[in-house]
Amino acid sequence: MTHMRGAERGPAAIAAGVFAIGVLAGCSGGAPEAGPPYTVSSIRSGLVHPADLGEGAIETEDADHGSHVVYTPPNSIPTCPYVQRSEDVQVEVKPAVEPVGGNPTGRFIVGPQRVGPSSLPVVTQGAVVFQSDALAGATMDSVVAESAKCPEAFSVLGGPPSVVGEYKVVSRPIEMDGWKGFAQHLVHTSPPDMNPDTYDDLVTVVVHKANAIIYVGYAQIKTVGRRADTEEKVKALMTTTLARLG
Repeated sequence: MTHMRGAERGPAAIAAGVFAIGVLAGCSGGAPEAGPPYTVSSIRSGLVHPADLGEGAIETEDADHGSHVVYTPPNSIPTCPYVQRSEDVQVEVKPAVEPVGGNPTGRFIVGPQRVGPSSLPVVTQGAVVFQSDALAGATMDSVVAESAKCPEAFSVLGGPPSVVGEYKVVSRPIEMDGWKGFAQHLVHTSPPDMNPDTYDDLVTVVVHKANAIIYVGYAQIKTVGRRADTEEKVKALMTTTLARLG
C-alpha cells in the first residue's frame, strides 16, 4: 500500500491527503459514455488522472478520517475552505455543503508523494450525481449562495502551524464547455516566524451541468515573489477534464 506523503504545512500540503490511503487501481473495461445524464462511473472516468499532472503523480482516495487538520465530509461540496478554523469571521459560513439526494463519487486526491515548492500540484476532486437536473440545479444554487458568504479575508490564529496565518479569498463566476459555477482563489500566508519563504496558492472550482456537480481544488506551494498562477493552471487542466466528461 502506497501513501501520499506531504510536509506538515499549509493548505497545499494538507490537500495532499496526509490521511488518504490506498492507491486506486486502474479502471477495467471501456470508459463510460460521455455526456449527460451523468453517472458516478462516467464522472469518475473524466476526473483528473495522474497522467494529467505528469511523472511522479499518484492517486489516493480520501478514507474519511475525522483526524484531518481541516475536515469536511468526502460527500460534501466545498464552499469556503479553511474558514472553520478561523476565529475572526463575522458571519456564519460553512466550509462545505452536504447535498441531500445525491450520489457522491467520493473524494480523490492526485499529486506527488512529497509536497514542496518545486513539486507537482495537489488536486483534490469529487462530484455528486443526482437523479434529476432540477435537483442538481437546486443544490448548486445552495452551494453558490453559501460560497458567496465566504469573507474576502480571514485569519487563523491558533491550531496546527500548517493552517495558522492570513487568508485572502477572491471568487468569480466561471463557465467552461457548458459547465457553470465559480472559481474561488485562496492565498494563505504564514506568520513571519513560520514558513516566511513560501505561501499556499489554492483555487477551488465548483461547476454544474445537467444532473452533476463536480469540484476540483488545485493547490501549489509557491516561493514568495513568484506569481500566483494556480487559476490559469486549473483552467487548463479542467479543459481536458470537461472535454472527457462531455
